[in-house]
Amino acid sequence: KFSICDPCSIQATTTSNSINMIIQILQELPIISIIFDENATATDLLQLVVCIALFWTVFFFFFGMAVRPLVKGKAWLAAAGSRDYDRGGKELYEALGCPVSREEFIERFEDQWPWMQGVLTQHMLGGFLCVPAIFGIGDKNIQASLACLSVLSEMGWEVSDMVGWIYTRWFTPGGKIKVPLGIVILLGLHHSLTITLGLPMVLHYRDNHYLHWLTFDLQFAGAVGLFVTEYTKLLDVSKPKELRQFQALSGFALVVIVITRAFHWVYLCSQLIMTWYQEKAWTFFVVGTLCSLSFSVFNWVFCIEPFYKRFVKFMKMSQEYTSLPAETDAKTRRASLVSLQEAAGNVMISQDDMNAELAELLLQLQQTSRTANKSGRRDTLPPSMFGSRSGRPRRRSSNVLLRSSMGNLSVALNQLHLAGGVKDD
Repeated sequence: KFSICDPCSIQATTTSNSINMIIQILQELPIISIIFDENATATDLLQLVVCIALFWTVFFFFFGMAVRPLVKGKAWLAAAGSRDYDRGGKELYEALGCPVSREEFIERFEDQWPWMQGVLTQHMLGGFLCVPAIFGIGDKNIQASLACLSVLSEMGWEVSDMVGWIYTRWFTPGGKIKVPLGIVILLGLHHSLTITLGLPMVLHYRDNHYLHWLTFDLQFAGAVGLFVTEYTKLLDVSKPKELRQFQALSGFALVVIVITRAFHWVYLCSQLIMTWYQEKAWTFFVVGTLCSLSFSVFNWVFCIEPFYKRFVKFMKMSQEYTSLPAETDAKTRRASLVSLQEAAGNVMISQDDMNAELAELLLQLQQTSRTANKSGRRDTLPPSMFGSRSGRPRRRSSNVLLRSSMGNLSVALNQLHLAGGVKDD
């Protein structure tokens, strides 16, 4: 008699055993052992976060060094930079008080493009770390440890990002000009949820399945949003095939955002709140409930609803452009294409509307402060960012300022500094 074994089962078992063996070896390393330690202290986890922050700092440096020579000067990337210049990039640098030509913008666009791919990689890795816990793969302790590592990884990256901005503002020449205080405050708000609740949740609820799912949703949604934004930058919507890709990817991103930031977000937060209530963990209950409610409102008002409206407008503009008769004159066709490109640019910034709204508030507060100051000094942001000559705030300026991501703005400021575009006087 012969027993027939399933090759797929044998391969899956071998892979699982190999992964477990690798993890056992890694667990022998002191800093790695903290990841899998169920009884890790707050001090242990803080040490781990610091190490992760250093890792991401080094990773982004060498990742940029490796990728930049491979893409620098490529025709497809230069064309994407030119389109990005027309979709609001020009206004971004004008808002920073340092207008650049198309050629200068394209050069800086090519320099910062690898950095954004690094951010995408970081979010994808965070999502993958949660997969074993989501689908019940492997040992339960390893599942929980990897999902919590995703939380700590995000904390480490945010700490690294925040430290970079703070260092630039307070410890480099002309830092207060290059990095306004409003941007630092905005970043603090942007990173507040993970930094505030991340470590306490890992300490007390490392095995909580809802925490694992919530982490996965946030990381996965972030990765999808970054991928769609970065890929659609490469698409020329004047070409039918690429226009259809833009439509499909934007629609997919909208679906992902609605699921992860609306339906599933509400369900997971309600389950965590119920857990805190049942366990009488009142500090978690109060702080967590307030944070959950606040971000739920922000998700809808500043993310989902605007994205949906802009996506609908983009689809309408697409229909108008593609339905133009063959005999349409060049001027009308060009005007329709410009409207379509503007709608496409607005779709790409939709996921950052919460940041844009917060920026608008900060800009208005700073405008009021500047107006009250008789000396009239504006030593942080250029006048173009505070409003028009009529005194009304310019919403477009703040939207453009946050149009791609805080990371893009960080690199843009860095590029300006390296190029001598921002003066220290």
